[in-house]
Amino acid sequence: MNITVIIPKPLQAACEGRARIELGVPPTSDVADVLQTLMALYPGLKAFVANEKRPLKQHFGVAQAGPTLFLFTSTAGSSHPGKRA
Repeated sequence: MNITVIIPKPLQAACEGRARIELGVPPTSDVADVLQTLMALYPGLKAFVANEKRPLKQHFGVAQAGPTLFLFTSTAGSSHPGKRA
């Protein structure tokens, strides 16, 4: 199965400057499998994955529309306009 991943501008440097990536994955793959493959091919994306030891101010989210995954960036606290940084 072919999947197209759309990369936003802030993440393109981590993906060799690419705005779109085509991946061939097994038909049984889910979004987690695709993300795992994507991060194996482009390890720079791991810098945008928060964990308990490394909370981040900027991270990425994923939305799916058929065979297309859209990565998008978000900044922690951006959903709270009244919150001070």
